[in-house]
Amino acid sequence: MNAAVWKTMGFLFSLALFFSCSDGKEASEQKGKAPSRAKRPHIALVMKAISNPFFKTMAEGATRAARQADVQLTCLSINKETDFEEQAKMIESMTAQRVDAIIIAPADSVAVISPLLEAQKRNIPIINIDNRIDPAAATSAGLKVLTFIGPDNAAGAEKSTAYLIEKIGGKGKIAMLEGIRGADNAEQRKKGFLRAVEKTNGAVQVVAMETAEWMTDLGERKMAGILTRHPDLAGVFCANDSMAVGAIAAIKSAGKIGKVRVAAYDNLESAQQAILAGEMDATIEQHPDLMGALGVENALKAIRGEPIPPEIPVPTDLITAETLKQQKQAGKQ
Repeated sequence: MNAAVWKTMGFLFSLALFFSCSDGKEASEQKGKAPSRAKRPHIALVMKAISNPFFKTMAEGATRAARQADVQLTCLSINKETDFEEQAKMIESMTAQRVDAIIIAPADSVAVISPLLEAQKRNIPIINIDNRIDPAAATSAGLKVLTFIGPDNAAGAEKSTAYLIEKIGGKGKIAMLEGIRGADNAEQRKKGFLRAVEKTNGAVQVVAMETAEWMTDLGERKMAGILTRHPDLAGVFCANDSMAVGAIAAIKSAGKIGKVRVAAYDNLESAQQAILAGEMDATIEQHPDLMGALGVENALKAIRGEPIPPEIPVPTDLITAETLKQQKQAGKQ
């Protein structure tokens, strides 16, 4: 094995350590059986950026499902949302190891198709979660994705934006911080945002739509620029909570907390804290733990040759200060 291959394998292994996935050993030992790795299915979960806590929650859900099913699970995640080539390398590595199934949350809806085609050639079932692989590009390339497990991103974004519009009084200037353009979930959230705005019949004006590529630092910089150009901005919808955290930092620096309302998507703990602090109005819960668990469950069905529906929806819930307080109160009872 040459030095370049060793370097690649070491890099992938180091990334895998960011998520501690159960391989089912605990479940076998609890049953009083010695684990037999040769007989247990090996499933790979390849996710997006480890910088987003959303994917830690996804890995936790997948891990719980793997323990219950006594499945060997390998979790891999890229460092940055734009590390498309590294995600492709991870798919190639799992394919070379001949895993029994691959669960993929694509960083890019098209870039994953080529490496997944090689997995398909080796009869490795492909389960798509969170961000949909581009259907037209997949069909054109001959890639067969057994199922998509995820939310209606457009509906979720529309809920969040509609709440933002309500909070600004139904009229005024708003902006959007987009995810990575071309990624299916980013495009769907943009669609939902515009749909909510359209329903105001011109009362709400979109003055800026910029991509911050799902990242906090870039979100802060882009938001600062938007505030400079549009000092009368009433609100901003951020396509994920990480960008919203950056947007809030820029709004704070401009002394406009409470004057520029913020809504987002993902329901990270940082977003919940911002909502309860009055710095943000709403976010969307799309249950990444459920996506991870359903991914493992359906990958196992595919390995066994059992039928799987072509699409498995995951709900989107609007999270506000009121719902968070209700949840806290229910937890005390």
